[in-house]
Amino acid sequence: MKEVYYVYNNEAISSCIFLSILDDVENIDIPRSCLILPFLLDDRTVNYLNNNIDIDFNLEEMISDSPRLFTSFNKRYLSLLPVTINSLILLRKSAQILIGTHISKLDTDVFDSADLGQRFRKIETIIPRFLMLIDPYSTQELYKILKVQL
Repeated sequence: MKEVYYVYNNEAISSCIFLSILDDVENIDIPRSCLILPFLLDDRTVNYLNNNIDIDFNLEEMISDSPRLFTSFNKRYLSLLPVTINSLILLRKSAQILIGTHISKLDTDVFDSADLGQRFRKIETIIPRFLMLIDPYSTQELYKILKVQL
């Protein structure tokens, strides 16, 4: 099962997600970037956000409304941490991002006109909503709310 998980949630789609997010925000701190993939590579969470795109709620309301989406968040976090690190390293080595105290995108549009598949299109649709959900919280608050155990 683990092999299928890593084939489905790989560095290619993860790198595209990071670049898409960095199109919407100027930069992101490294600990916050580690929370992105457990959210956006989970089909149930993506479907929930897609199905509730017009409903106004915050992250805490989402968690209380649908706790089943977050019962395995820490496990997903730990499982996807190597994919996050690998993706960020690939993007840095290919001169697409700059990593310092924060991660920022360089002026390269590698995937601008590429069709990256239905799954990525679905994820890309909810990225602005995802960013609105996490924006009001500090990174420390997000780790506490999501009960991430390091």
